[in-house]
Amino acid sequence: MITINREICTGCGLCVSDCFTNNIELSDGTAKPRGRFCMECGHCLAICPENAITLEGFSSSDIIDVNDADRIDPDQLLRWMKTRRTIRSFTDERVSSQDLQKILDMGMYSPKGGNIQNVSYVVIEDNLSYVRKLAIESLYGISDLTEEQKKIPNMIGYAKRWKKMYENLNVPGTPDLLFFDAPLVIVIYSPSNMNACIAAAHMESMVYALGLGMLYSGFTTRAVNASSVLKEFFAVKESAIAQASLIIGHPAVNYQRSVPKKDPMITYR
Repeated sequence: MITINREICTGCGLCVSDCFTNNIELSDGTAKPRGRFCMECGHCLAICPENAITLEGFSSSDIIDVNDADRIDPDQLLRWMKTRRTIRSFTDERVSSQDLQKILDMGMYSPKGGNIQNVSYVVIEDNLSYVRKLAIESLYGISDLTEEQKKIPNMIGYAKRWKKMYENLNVPGTPDLLFFDAPLVIVIYSPSNMNACIAAAHMESMVYALGLGMLYSGFTTRAVNASSVLKEFFAVKESAIAQASLIIGHPAVNYQRSVPKKDPMITYR
């Protein structure tokens, strides 16, 4: 919910026109909440020229003023996307706590459908070997496919790899084909696939802005959703759904150029 300081409100009406749920009205020359449904999106707070609006239950310590310099150069952004590569080879350097916090902040501030704050994160750093073991055991447990599962593209190949990973689990010197020796894994949980994936995509942008690299690990996501042991270790509900897993670290490779993409099918109406 919101509160409005009517002593400094000038009644400009900007918050009224920008409120999606029509929860604000002008009364006696100033704005006031109607007491109806509030999405707590903060649009009214952000648009108020007098800073007269407060979101109850939210900290105001990290609110910043908006200026034209905040806009990202579009050509540079597109260039970054063209040159971005999935990383599967990492150094043993840890991700700093400051960089980790910036990555998590990007997830927190990413847009959510209906402004529902229903995305949570499990950060794995010190227990990577244990989690990797449980994840590979989980993948092995689902590697015997049904006839219907065999019809899913690539699934037979995936299952063969899961079995091979399990066979090599305790073999010294075997390459890590799950976490790729990365120092950081973040599993993103949400009942909303859309909200989780939006958060993951924005977190990825920060990862590369920090000079780090990552890959989206569908294997890890499958593993944690199939393992009650992992869910218990992560302290999440049995019904919790992992939607994405980010494998993050300092790249041990340097790519020299972008790669071509096939033209998508685009329809204009």
